[in-house]
Amino acid sequence: MKLYLNETSPFSRVVTAVALMSEKASVELVWVDPWSSPDALKQVNPFCIIPALELDETVLTDSMVICQYLLATYRNVFLAPMDLTNKQEMALLGSAKTLMDVAFKTVALKRFTEGKNELTMRGIEGLNEALLRSKTDIRNNPAYKEKTLATLYFHIALAYIQLRHEALFEQHAAGEIEAFLEKSPFSDVLETISLETLAEKPSFEGLRNSI
Repeated sequence: MKLYLNETSPFSRVVTAVALMSEKASVELVWVDPWSSPDALKQVNPFCIIPALELDETVLTDSMVICQYLLATYRNVFLAPMDLTNKQEMALLGSAKTLMDVAFKTVALKRFTEGKNELTMRGIEGLNEALLRSKTDIRNNPAYKEKTLATLYFHIALAYIQLRHEALFEQHAAGEIEAFLEKSPFSDVLETISLETLAEKPSFEGLRNSI
């Protein structure tokens, strides 16, 4: 398998984390800059969006799809299976994935627009409200304490907001969010794929040996 990714994408990071936690998964990391639309990426994904997982006969796109494939294909002793009938777990998964999507898109829009943009402003407002609500959800929703794909998405979404929306993160971090990050069951694996480490474009084997 070949995983096309870059150093800062939260979507790439969540897939890399799941791959590292998947027993016997053999992955070649292909580091690309999706913004420059490289031919290598365009050949496997015409939209030039990462992550993309190239298999023998096909290509998987979208981080959620790739994660579900890896979880269904390889034994994973780190992640607890999600109960798709559990409303609280599914609510967390949906909100965490959307949090990541909006955090990323508001940053991406700034690359192509100058000054204030309505979509960017709406995104920031949504992030602000979502972070505010998440503090209550962390207290009341037991799904935040489970070691599932949903909490992994939430942890990485928060880390991305801390990186790209620092002022907004600092506004809401004290209390429940800081406590969640400190107690997160994914701290070790995410330390292995820290932004500093990924900036060096390591091999998959090198990352796995570091766990």
